[in-house]
Amino acid sequence: MKKNSDLYFTVDRAFKILLENITVPKRIELVPVFESLGRILKDDVIAQENIPIHNSSHMDGYAIKSTDVTIASKKNPVLLKISHSESILGNLPHHIMKKGEAFRIQTGGYMPLKSDAVIPIENIKIINNDLVEIVKPIEKGSFVYSAGSDIKKGKKVLSKELAIRVQHMGLLASLGISKISVFKKPLVSIIPTGNELTNDIERNKGNKEKKVVNINGHIISSLVSGLGGISIDMGVTPDDVDILKRKMNHALKTTDLIITIGGTSAGKQDIVKSTIDSMASSRIIAHKIKLDRGRVTGLAAVNKKPILIMPGPIQGTLNAFFVFARPLISLFSGQTTINVFTVSAIMVEDWTCRKKFHDFRKIVYVNLIKFKDKFYANPIIGETQSMSLIVDTNGYVIVHENVTNLFKGDVVQVNILPGYSYVNDIQFMG
Repeated sequence: MKKNSDLYFTVDRAFKILLENITVPKRIELVPVFESLGRILKDDVIAQENIPIHNSSHMDGYAIKSTDVTIASKKNPVLLKISHSESILGNLPHHIMKKGEAFRIQTGGYMPLKSDAVIPIENIKIINNDLVEIVKPIEKGSFVYSAGSDIKKGKKVLSKELAIRVQHMGLLASLGISKISVFKKPLVSIIPTGNELTNDIERNKGNKEKKVVNINGHIISSLVSGLGGISIDMGVTPDDVDILKRKMNHALKTTDLIITIGGTSAGKQDIVKSTIDSMASSRIIAHKIKLDRGRVTGLAAVNKKPILIMPGPIQGTLNAFFVFARPLISLFSGQTTINVFTVSAIMVEDWTCRKKFHDFRKIVYVNLIKFKDKFYANPIIGETQSMSLIVDTNGYVIVHENVTNLFKGDVVQVNILPGYSYVNDIQFMG
């Protein structure tokens, strides 16, 4: 009977089994509100006070009692005496309005007690710096933000598992919240493997026997950061089981997810699989995935922590990241649902899958173009190791196992990934 590692697993089945064999970390930390951008809220946020706290003005002018000016007209102007008190922004209201009085107030200032309207500065005439002349009635509540008109005390203003945006930071600060509980960023170890790899681009230029620059490791590290994780560079690792094992053991103790790149194949020389097999409490979940390209992608669990074994060619590396690492990082960041941003686009040309892998999950790389009010997806096709192909793309379409063709005019969902896709990458035409 064949072992699981000798079988092709569907993407969904492999991911499901992986989740059953790992622990999803849910670590919490308290961070300053103005440093919380992109973080995932642990709890609902309930307003502990009204916003605004008290009735306040949204014009520069004078607070008055509306009943004092009900008969005001150009023929019968009403004169109100200017109060010696004045609103100071941020100070709680303490002045009690008297009949026939006008109180100088600024935009955002709290209304004096027993006042109920504001007359804008441009609508009045000052007489001898002592009187305000008003020539028309003012309705109760005019130019006044009533207490709690923006946010009521006890209202849920933000939901748990929300990714904090800049406007949320402003809201939290306006509620007097200086620190907020969020899920810790997941720590992701990146281990590129291969005797042929180097990080030294400059030194590699002059070498007669050129090595391969560790491009994929840095690309994956940047994508991890773009998704809200913290990437830990474990350094280029030679094809040596002992060295790789030491690095993996260290990564297992210090990080949440391990990503290896290279060292995996359909043949016998599989350094990563051999290393994992030699470790205690390890399990290879799947070693061959129905993913085109990226069929030699592997998944493993050691001590309830996931290891994603990525192939070396760039398309295989990215495809494995799209279907496995991206959702894992989302879950590890505190989200119970995997949120992926997509854009509906119209296919510009026909696309046909490789016949040999017709029942695999497919990734179609596209160049996304906007023409007038619609998006269009132009499929870009090339060899698995082609970097120039990747450069020409800014999104990707995930094609289900039972779909073999996409036709010109079909509407597809193009995945947008931070770091891989930018708005200014999209050609805007027309």
